[in-house]
Amino acid sequence: MENWTTIITFTYPHQAHLAKAKLESEGVEVVINDEFTVQIHNFYSNAIGGVKLLVRNVDSENAHQILANAGYIVEDNKLGDDFMSQFDSVSSKLPIIRIFKLEIRMVITVLLIIAIVLIPIILLS
Repeated sequence: MENWTTIITFTYPHQAHLAKAKLESEGVEVVINDEFTVQIHNFYSNAIGGVKLLVRNVDSENAHQILANAGYIVEDNKLGDDFMSQFDSVSSKLPIIRIFKLEIRMVITVLLIIAIVLIPIILLS
């Protein structure tokens, strides 16, 4: 199975068979792995990484697009709103905090703003 890529995983075999049918209807060759293990021991599904849907390496982009259009793959858009994407683009250019993940950069920024506001208030009172 050297030339095969896992395109998506499912918790239950029947979910994988529905996606397999969709891909095969589009002419993509598909193999399902770990189907029988999950059927016999369904609590092992998460432990073994689920039921895997494999396609040939050359068909992986096409299969991904087919499954995305069919709703099996939902594109994870973590920076969905404009504020977060703008904050990410600005904060990733700062020399000290750019090494941190976006969430950590946000916390650091909020703490700095609070410190900048509170220090003068404390000193002036």
